[in-house]
Amino acid sequence: MKILLARPQINPDSHGEILKLPPLTLLQIAALTPPEYEVSIIDESFEKIGFNEDYDLVALSFRTLNAPRAYEIADEFRKQGVTVVCGGWHPSALPEEAKQHADAVVIGEAELSWPQLLQDFEK
Repeated sequence: MKILLARPQINPDSHGEILKLPPLTLLQIAALTPPEYEVSIIDESFEKIGFNEDYDLVALSFRTLNAPRAYEIADEFRKQGVTVVCGGWHPSALPEEAKQHADAVVIGEAELSWPQLLQDFEK
């Protein structure tokens, strides 16, 4: 099974270089993922997401600044039939909004629920 863990790009016109430090969340989630899963990590500040990859699950972590781009990504993958999970500060604060673009929303620390989420996805 192929999983994409992604951080959508923040609009560079609004905040320039101030948020270029990559968060550790995606690395922590990848470390919690069992080895039988093939995990890709993309931070759009450095690399664009390719929609032609054959992912089974896409997990997006984002704040309010990059929510519009996150929803574009989520909607595109869902059109392709890919399961999308949204998490991070913005989805935790506005889960009903995030649910309009995702199959599941993680509220709070994803590190606590990720193993269960993968088990549920397998079912």
